[in-house]
Amino acid sequence: MQKLLKLIWTYIDVICYLVAAGFIVWGFFRLNITAGIFAVGVALIIVGLATEMMAS
Repeated sequence: MQKLLKLIWTYIDVICYLVAAGFIVWGFFRLNITAGIFAVGVALIIVGLATEMMAS
C-alpha cells in the first residue's frame, strides 16, 4: 500500500492535469459540439507536447 501511494504521489501532477483537461473538454462539449471538438484537439496537442518534454 505504501509503495502504491508513493507511485501515485510521484505522478499526482500529471493525473490532476489530465483530469482538469478532461473537465475543460467536457465543459466545451456542453457549450456545443464544435467547441468540444476544438477543445479535444487543443488538449491533445498540449498533452503531446508535455509527454515529449517529459521524455527528454
